[in-house]
Amino acid sequence: MTAIKTEKPKLLVCDDDESIRLALKTFLSRKFDILTATNGDEALHILDENLIEMLLLDINLRWENEGLEYMPKFLKKEPELSIIMISGRREFEVVREAMRQGASDYIDKDAEPEEWLLNLDRAFERRRLFLQSQRSNRELCERVNKENELIGKSQAILNLKALVQKIRNAGTNVVIHGETGTGKEVIARQLRAMDKKGRLEPFVPIDSATIQGTMAESILFGHEKGAFTGAFERRKGAFEEADQGSIYLDEVTNMPLEIQRKLLRVLQEKEVRRLGSSKVIHLNFRVVCATNRPLEKMIKEGKFLEDLYQRLNVIPIYVPPLRDRIEDLPLLLNYFVDKHAQGGRALEFSEDAISVLKTYPWLGNVRELQNLVAYLSVVSDMDVIEISDLPPKFREATKDAALLAGKSKTSFYEKVAAFEKEFLLKEYRNTGGNVSMMAKNLKMDRSHLYAKLKIYGIHSKKRSTELTATSSAAV
Repeated sequence: MTAIKTEKPKLLVCDDDESIRLALKTFLSRKFDILTATNGDEALHILDENLIEMLLLDINLRWENEGLEYMPKFLKKEPELSIIMISGRREFEVVREAMRQGASDYIDKDAEPEEWLLNLDRAFERRRLFLQSQRSNRELCERVNKENELIGKSQAILNLKALVQKIRNAGTNVVIHGETGTGKEVIARQLRAMDKKGRLEPFVPIDSATIQGTMAESILFGHEKGAFTGAFERRKGAFEEADQGSIYLDEVTNMPLEIQRKLLRVLQEKEVRRLGSSKVIHLNFRVVCATNRPLEKMIKEGKFLEDLYQRLNVIPIYVPPLRDRIEDLPLLLNYFVDKHAQGGRALEFSEDAISVLKTYPWLGNVRELQNLVAYLSVVSDMDVIEISDLPPKFREATKDAALLAGKSKTSFYEKVAAFEKEFLLKEYRNTGGNVSMMAKNLKMDRSHLYAKLKIYGIHSKKRSTELTATSSAAV
């Protein structure tokens, strides 16, 4: 059986000493595909033309510390490049700086060939584990983002997605304004960025209603062993846990004024002291808050500190209620149906049921919609949900809407259908039967518009031709 040939990893040797380049190429070529360069510019050119996995870089080339000076250029061009510094002198300070800038190791030029091979094998193994970790982190990030996806195609949601994408890596404090159940924490989790090593930054959620009484400071700032009765061990606080990431304060207006004052100082100084300790801990974090109450009103009532508001509300995000983006309801339904499918069984909602749900006020917003789907997924024996399968409060809301439409023998849905047909027919005539233009004017999906026109018997090839001819004659 013929062995399968595997391509050897490419290794670039950058050294101005020809004898070193030849020696390394001779005894390393059995395991690696060796390329050579004499200076930083040549090495950059080779990186442009080849996929290099590892670079053996002399510290001193055309001038002292040239290798060190070119390191940022190499890593900018190839961020996943492993760099091993080589030198004939023990320049420990320079090597330490190289490691700080991103070099993965150091090898003395006087090392024996076996030691070179051993160090390189270890370096390639570290690289393999690093890349594997990066892939795992990317997959985790994708999974977290999928679990906290913003569902919808309405203009309000598209604008919201664009804003989240723009500020994700800014590190700036954010306040998310929105009614209960609109998905404020979903947006907060969407703001999580990835660090330089491809890992998701820390995200520490705190329910501000729990930040009460004597334990509030311990929860936020941590404590030392013996700081109070029951403190049997040292504990990090929420801000310390959120270092290099985000702390999420849900419904921040529930936080007492006394804690707000202490929080203001933490934001100003970016430092905390654990209870029972005099040591200051310097931190780097972003604060993301959520509120369903108007902060400006809370300030006027003396229930929220204006200074704290100014520090937190650097970037405000406003989440629309479901009733203001009701066109997203079918997409949200499909998302929650998939999420709550029981044993592979997924519900469907009839068009009549969806029409009813679109008239409901949704005071509980997206959360209320999810609860409805979860409930029906468990209790409904039918695969297709009709109006009669909906809980009473949804059917009652529809009756109220029908009464508001006026007392008539004509049902509410018949009135809506008649209005819709008349409206579409008028638009159809105005565009001379041009469905594409009509869809653009109405900001509707063309296939959805075609289906509507077909239901009402508005569009046909004959009618479109007649309209076009009439329009031409009028001109």
